[in-house]
Amino acid sequence: MRILLLTLLFLSCLAVEKLVHRRRLRPIALRVAITGTRGKSSVTRMLASVLRASGRRVLAKTTGSQPCWILPDGAECEIPRRGPPSILEQKRLVAKALALGADTLVAEMMSVHAECHRVESAHLLAPAIVAVTNVRRDHLEAMGETEEEAAAVFRLAVPPAARLFVPADIARHFAGRQPTETVTAGACAPLLALDPGLRAREFTGDLDLVYAVARHLGIPDGVILEGIRKTRHDLGRMRIWRWPCGGGTCYLVNAFAANDPDSTWRALARAGELVPDAAGTVGILNLRADRPDRSRQWLEELEGGALAHFDALFVAGAHAGPICRLLRGVRALPGRWPPERIMAAVADRLQDRFMVFGFGNMAGAGRALVTYWAGKGEAHVL
Repeated sequence: MRILLLTLLFLSCLAVEKLVHRRRLRPIALRVAITGTRGKSSVTRMLASVLRASGRRVLAKTTGSQPCWILPDGAECEIPRRGPPSILEQKRLVAKALALGADTLVAEMMSVHAECHRVESAHLLAPAIVAVTNVRRDHLEAMGETEEEAAAVFRLAVPPAARLFVPADIARHFAGRQPTETVTAGACAPLLALDPGLRAREFTGDLDLVYAVARHLGIPDGVILEGIRKTRHDLGRMRIWRWPCGGGTCYLVNAFAANDPDSTWRALARAGELVPDAAGTVGILNLRADRPDRSRQWLEELEGGALAHFDALFVAGAHAGPICRLLRGVRALPGRWPPERIMAAVADRLQDRFMVFGFGNMAGAGRALVTYWAGKGEAHVL
């Protein structure tokens, strides 16, 4: 009997908590959830800035390289955490939006496992709009080995009544789902006509998605452009710096946040467009101890011929030793080396106009290198 009473008490508490959360959601007139494999933080930041420029009082949240709340005045506040990340943070986000009097919420979704996507979206955020940035192979242990398996997980993040925005190249994974807005490549052309320099500062796929959502909400092109120009990006955003190299110049490319191979090769191609005179590429692959699936994915990718992208490759972080023993000519970087020493080791393989291309993961050496590059290098583009 005691166990039964405790169970009923527990269930009653959950029901009350759910009711309180639902009441907190009601005053927030517009709720937008951003999901996908890559680019979520950039799209969240740009869309929140556009909505602020349109006159809305916006609270946004990112969970990528720099988990933070972006307040209605554009200021940023680091998310306090006492343990590992949890989708229950979205409850705190809603409570904070209510306390700040926000009428709009833009949230980067956190879920990886399939069972969490539906709960986070339908029950915690209850968005009117869901935007999917892309579908790529990542988090293989949680989302499956194929693009279709990953898409099936992302479909769980779209409540029945929500309007879905999805790029045309992955629309087949969401076929028949209504209401859906298919975002074609080049949708942001009106913005590029107003500011051609956007092409060198932002990924056009991200711009297409932000533009489509903003236009759906009736925001004029000039206001959209103003918001995008005012966007503050996080540390993980792809950037390129010029760096003295012997008697010439090299280019430092931050693509550490790309993580998966598909996104990485897209970033490498993008870097090639922005540094067309690059004479060669030296890679720095940074790996995380808690992502053994990604380390395995990278080993398979490099064994399959991806080493040909680089004139030299260095591996930092977890699993560097085993990977370098399996791949000829690849050098491991000791985990405790500071960025100055890493760059000194890499410099031995550099020539004038070479790119140093950082990829794999932002954690540890990746974050340290990006901070060092930003302080020592001269901004090139992005």
